[in-house]
Amino acid sequence: MLQSEPMFQSSWPVNSYFDSSLAQDDQYIDFLTIEEDHEVYSPIPMNDFDDVCRWLCDAVQEMERVALHLFQHDENQEQDYIVHESLRNFRTTFRTFYEIFPFGRFAHFTANSAILESIPAHVASIHIVDFDLCEGSQWPFVIEAIARLEKTLIITSIKLDQDQDSQFEQKRWHLRNFARSFGLNLNVQEMGMSQMVKKMSEIKLGSEFMVFNCMVGLPHMGRTRNTTQVIEFLNLAKRVLAENEGIITFGDGEEGETTENYVDFSAFFNKKLTHYKALYESIEWGFPRYLNEGRMAMEILFVWPFVNSKSWFQKWEEGRESMGSQKFLGLKGVPLSKENWNEQRELVMEGETPYEIGIGETVNEIVLNWKGTPLVRVSAWM
Repeated sequence: MLQSEPMFQSSWPVNSYFDSSLAQDDQYIDFLTIEEDHEVYSPIPMNDFDDVCRWLCDAVQEMERVALHLFQHDENQEQDYIVHESLRNFRTTFRTFYEIFPFGRFAHFTANSAILESIPAHVASIHIVDFDLCEGSQWPFVIEAIARLEKTLIITSIKLDQDQDSQFEQKRWHLRNFARSFGLNLNVQEMGMSQMVKKMSEIKLGSEFMVFNCMVGLPHMGRTRNTTQVIEFLNLAKRVLAENEGIITFGDGEEGETTENYVDFSAFFNKKLTHYKALYESIEWGFPRYLNEGRMAMEILFVWPFVNSKSWFQKWEEGRESMGSQKFLGLKGVPLSKENWNEQRELVMEGETPYEIGIGETVNEIVLNWKGTPLVRVSAWM
């Protein structure tokens, strides 16, 4: 089955944000023009032996790709070369991945809707503290909405130790430029965690509606974060919200359940294996078969960093030491609206694709599933 448009349509003005970024960088999508070349392959009914064999071969190939990345060596010249070549066209690859697949947009749209629904009418200023700004793709919709509400907006990006080479100034320019198109004088700043702790201690009570946004392990982010840093960020949010109005939005693309849910590392390992096999399968299902090189570039940039046996063991150790999660921190869940849930179902074209939207363990969590396997979880807290 062929389609002339992307499988998943954006529900906020992210296209113009990306367009301004690409125009400044003078980069263009050279391996995929979404509007013209994107194909969607509908599931093939397995009515005979050949169909079953074809399905089994695809499943084996997906597991082989997981295994290849899972036991990659730290020093691998071929892998380093492929990564280097993929990075040369990073922004266009990022945009294509973000627009074709629903992982990032599901997390961002769910969190953004929760944020906007929670802002009180009497508040004049909104302050978003973002744990990982990434490319800034989450905020165009919020910027436009805040501009229409005629409120002021501050976005603070947390600078972690490993972000020494981040291109914050470039991202800041893109966000401010986008905001100006809606008449909003956006303030975008960057602070280390210790600076942020000091800043929050000086905040005037009730002067701002505080939003603490924490997205970790979403495929388009292409990097993992230290569990200890996540817990530190959530603890800061908890202290601030104890005295100020606000909300915490949390997106998890690593199936980051606390390690106490597993009797040993092998159970934790198998859960990760199932998760990333489903992720690879969903990527291959939604991508044109004749553009395997483009798909490979995306997998290298956005999936490889998560599929590593050493990092999984490190996550297991970190989880056992911190025993940290929103529940253990004593945070209170903020129920997500039925409208929010229905919007996500429409986003992933539920019923027409193998993607499903489900409710998590509590009413404050929405889950993106692939054929029953959770890929991304988003929750709201206070």
